[in-house]
Formats: sequence, C-alpha cells, structure tokens
Amino acid sequence: MPALTGAQIPKRAQWPSLGMTGNGRADAGPTGAPWVNANGWLVRIARFLDPTKPVVLDTVPSPSARPASHVLAVADAMAYGGAWAVQFAAETWPAVQKALAFFERNAAWRAWEPVAELTLISTFTGADESIAGECLNLLTRRQVGVRLASPGSPVETRAAAWVSNTPVPYEKYMSWIRGGGTLIVHGEDNSRTEGNGRIIGRPESWSNAYAAASGIHLALTRRTDVLRLWNAGSFNSYYQQAANRGVVHLINYSTNRGADNVSIWLARPWKQATLTTFENRTPLMPRASNGGIEIPLPQLGVYAAIELEGE
Repeated sequence: MPALTGAQIPKRAQWPSLGMTGNGRADAGPTGAPWVNANGWLVRIARFLDPTKPVVLDTVPSPSARPASHVLAVADAMAYGGAWAVQFAAETWPAVQKALAFFERNAAWRAWEPVAELTLISTFTGADESIAGECLNLLTRRQVGVRLASPGSPVETRAAAWVSNTPVPYEKYMSWIRGGGTLIVHGEDNSRTEGNGRIIGRPESWSNAYAAASGIHLALTRRTDVLRLWNAGSFNSYYQQAANRGVVHLINYSTNRGADNVSIWLARPWKQATLTTFENRTPLMPRASNGGIEIPLPQLGVYAAIELEGE
C-alpha cells in the first residue's frame, strides 16, 4: 500500500474482537473477564519507540465480521493515537466515516499524557519485546493505567515495574525510591525498604506474561488506582489528561450494547463530565466518592469518550 509508506505497521495486530472458544463462547482472560483481541498496546509501544512515524494497523476483517466491528477497528487504533487502513465496504462506510471524522476533530488527544501511577520500564524490543508487550496488554485489560519508560529514564509515577531481561540498575532509581517510590522487580529475595520507598520482589516467573502481570497488579495497592470500572467486562479503557482537561476512552470489543449500565470511578475529582459518542454529547452527573468521583453511565455501544474538565 503506497499510502502506508513510512508508517509503522505492527506485525502482531489482530482484528479487534472478543476472543472466542471453539464452541462459540467468549474466552475468559486471566481476570475472569472475556478475553479481547485488542491492539492499543501495540500502538502505544510503537509510538513510544518512534514518535516521529505514524502507526497504522492493516488488520483485515474476516468474512463473518459484523458491520459494527469496522467501527471498532477505527476506535481500537485511533483512541491510542494510531490509524486503521480502512477496508472499504459500502454498508459500513457511513459509520466508519463518522468515526474517522470524530477522532480527527479530537486530534489533540493524541498528545495528551496517560493517567497512571505505574510505569513499565523496558526496552520493549529484542528479548524484552514479548514479556513487556504482553504485560502492557494484560494490565490494560485489568484497567490499570500505565506509562512507558526506557531503562534509566526518570520515573514520574508512584510505582514502576522493571520488565526487562537485563539486570536492574538500582542506583539509577534509588533517589526516586528513597523519596517514596515503589519499584517492582522479579525475585522475592530482592524485597527491601529504602528510605521512604521500597523494592518489591515478586516470586512469579517473569518469563510468563500472565504471571508477571498478575504479580505486578498484586504488588500495587488500591491507593494507586486512577480508574475503576464496573459492569464493563468486554471494555478496555484508556485514560488521558492535559492540565485541566481529561478524556477516558471506553472501547467495547463485544460491539453489543450491554444489558447492564456501566459505572466508572476516577481518582481525580473532576468537576464536569460529558459522555461523547460518534453521534451525541450528553452531560453526566459526577458525584463525590472515595476522594474522587463516580459516574453512572448508560448502556454503551462500540465506543464512547468521557470528556472531563476541572476547575
């Protein structure tokens, strides 16, 4: 495709959907929620490794793909700052065009920072590619906000996980740890307190992505949550902010409106919230809850954004 010349095209991208078992039922992931074939983690890593080149997913729908899944393919890429090489079909083009126009109107979101209290530290390439990528994928599925950093780079979150096959250069992080940071590493014998912070060694095998992601999640506490979702088993979320504005992308991989209404809790007590879909904007009513806000949401389709404003 000449139009893709110069773009990054992740080779591991899949058609976005619910993972299905052989009997036609949704496969369950490590948290018990339905497994999803999602590509946001691939887009994020590609943009992190080379922010100068656009990221394009060239996924192709199967003959049995539902029309709504074409809109899902747009959201699965563009909510994370990537793009989808549109597979044209007359019956899906009007809805796809509307989704494309929505993300182009909101192109400023691409530069907003992820809201997170956890940083994954890795090269994300070579021997680190599989474990670091899958950890990001699985932590996203657990609704854990994550930032990415290269080895030795400053950490700006309260916690970080060393997801690399190279030895941990503890001296590079000791000032941050002693100031109150938590570094999560492999190896139970590595646990210790350092000043106001600590190093947490996990016993799980770091070569097993499920075990590693579970261990990292267990090492975090509820105090590091920036977002919680209820009744959203088929959804992934991506939470971003820029100064006094924020957005939470909610992507529904089932493409069906759920039977249950979704609720969301955010640690930051935003003052205003608006539910935005490709068709409508609806004011929401946040209420104070556990130091942040909780927002009840209506039944959601393939994609919705919660736009947030502070004082």
